[in-house]
Amino acid sequence: MKPLFALFALLCSMIAYGALAQAVPITIPTDRETRKISVVTDRGITQTKQLPSAALRQARRDMNAKKVVSDADLRKLADYKDGLAAQKYVALLVGRGLKQNASDVAYYASIAVGAGRVHALPEMVDAMRYLDPDSEPAARKRQLISVLYPHAWAGNSLALDAVVTFNGEGKLFGALSEKTRQRILTHAEDGDGRIELRMALNLLDTPAPTRADLEQAKVYLGRAAKSKTLSVATTAANLIPLIDERHTKLASATN
Repeated sequence: MKPLFALFALLCSMIAYGALAQAVPITIPTDRETRKISVVTDRGITQTKQLPSAALRQARRDMNAKKVVSDADLRKLADYKDGLAAQKYVALLVGRGLKQNASDVAYYASIAVGAGRVHALPEMVDAMRYLDPDSEPAARKRQLISVLYPHAWAGNSLALDAVVTFNGEGKLFGALSEKTRQRILTHAEDGDGRIELRMALNLLDTPAPTRADLEQAKVYLGRAAKSKTLSVATTAANLIPLIDERHTKLASATN
C-alpha cells in the first residue's frame, strides 16, 4: 500500500497548489488480462511479394528467418506496415533511448499494434507521454488515434486509460469531445473506477480549475469511491474532501 499513500500525498500537495502534472502516473495498474485485447486496424504487408523491390523482399525473408537485417531495412519494412519489422524497430529505438526517440517509438509501435502485435502497446503509450502536442505531426497523431481508440472501445484497459490521459485542453489529442467522453464513461461502467479517477485528475490538471471542473471531478470521484478495488476507492474517497475544500476557497474568493 506504500505506493498508494505516496501517490495520495503527492496528489494532495499538487491539488493544494492548484495543478496536477500530466506526467504524474496513476500507480494503480490496469487490468492485466484486458491489456491483452487486440484489434487489427491495419494488417499492412502480410506477404513478401507485396513489397516493391527485390532488396526489401530479401530483407523481409531474412528477418523472418531471424537473420541480421539492417536498421535501415527494418525501418523501410515498417514504413510498409510490416508489423514484425515495426516491433523489432521499436525495440531498437527504445534501446537507444525512449525519450529521445519518442515520436518514432510511438509511431512505429502503433504500426505493430495495428497489425495485431498488442505487446507493443505499452511502448506506444509510454512514448506518447513525451510527445509535444504542438509539434507532433498531425498525420502521426491521426495514426495513434486510429490504433488506440479501437483498442479502447474493444475493452483494452491500457488503451482506454491512454484515451483518457491524452484527451484534454493542451494535451496530445486536444479537447475531449462530448461524444468521446460519453463513450469513455460507457466503457468504464463495469470497470474498477480507475478511469473515473483518471478523468477527475485530468479535470484538476490545470493551474486554475473552475467550479464546473471541481464539481465534475467530484462526480467522477464519487463513482470511483464505490469501486470494489480498495486502492481506487481509498484514493477517490480521500480526494473528495480536498475537492470540497478547494471549492469552498474558490467560492470565498469570488464573493
